[in-house]
Amino acid sequence: MTTNQQASEFSRELGRRVRNLRGDVLLTRRDLAERSGVSERYLASLETGQANPSLAILFRLAGALDLRIEQLLCPQKSDLQTRAAATRVSAQRQTVNS
Repeated sequence: MTTNQQASEFSRELGRRVRNLRGDVLLTRRDLAERSGVSERYLASLETGQANPSLAILFRLAGALDLRIEQLLCPQKSDLQTRAAATRVSAQRQTVNS
């Protein structure tokens, strides 16, 4: 696999991860956009693997999802921590909506 193919595959996987994490904590794309300061349109591109996010955007998304950036980028090393963080964000969201 070439470097470009690896980068494309990583972008697609990152997009799936962001979409799944967003769904796990019951955030709409609009909610995540507001929390992170990243536009809905850019999130759509990222979630479909078409965006090439900067580190600044990745840090903002991780923060909005109550994760460390390494949890966003390397989930296999921290799946349990990621799920725990997702649960915390979901609980916070439910409290705000109550």
